[in-house]
Amino acid sequence: MLHYKFHQSDNPKQQLLIMLHGFISDQHSFDQHIQQFTSEMNVLTIDLPGHGEDMSDVEQVWDFDFICEQLDLTLATFSDYQLFLHGYSMGGRIALYYAMHGQVNLHGLILESTSPGIEDEEERNERQLVDHARAKVLDIAGLEIFVNDWEKLPLFYTQYDLDKVCQKEIRAMRLRQNPARLAKALREYGTGHMPNLWTQLAQIKIPTCIIVGQLDGKFCKIAQRMTTEITTSKLHEVENSGHTVHVEEMAEFDRIVLGFIHKEEQND
Repeated sequence: MLHYKFHQSDNPKQQLLIMLHGFISDQHSFDQHIQQFTSEMNVLTIDLPGHGEDMSDVEQVWDFDFICEQLDLTLATFSDYQLFLHGYSMGGRIALYYAMHGQVNLHGLILESTSPGIEDEEERNERQLVDHARAKVLDIAGLEIFVNDWEKLPLFYTQYDLDKVCQKEIRAMRLRQNPARLAKALREYGTGHMPNLWTQLAQIKIPTCIIVGQLDGKFCKIAQRMTTEITTSKLHEVENSGHTVHVEEMAEFDRIVLGFIHKEEQND
């Protein structure tokens, strides 16, 4: 079972929003949203393997099937709720995989800045080499040097426009992680190790909300294509945002998520 925190709603509600964070962060990624969301519904924030306070056995292989099984164990406790699974980036890849392979029924799926994997086998193999090289940096050079390099990735250039307090909080969260466990996560469920799910997207029949920042060109194209493949999905492209929509445009992110869940509640 994964480490989690249950945030109870101020109102007696049966909706439960489960939130999965991205790489080199943890469940505290969503702290700024908890008060807003719990005024409407219950929230479950989870630490994925190798992150935060997760205690997953390092002797196990943390592949997508392992994580799916751990989510099964975690979510089975809350099966009486209407479950809405959100995932950002790495968490989104896990959420997408779980929507196809998980044993606990979901009421809705929310995918933020994520991908169904790499289609081309050669490109996927190349990404595995990148994942392993980055893991080696964590092993040899340590966490701070890795974080310095991570923050320079083009994917996160829009975070330079965040206020200094927010930037410091994000960096502090990254520096709280365990480098050895992050390296294992990269090697075993990094982007290069995700199965190609593109051909299976049509299997998703539950309502799906796809969120992406308009300034995140690569993931905009991915999101647009996913929307055509998942017939039950709706795309939200958020202005003035890059990859981390829930950080860069918090109020709009909250509005989209709450609107999606309220709509599904009314459709019941």
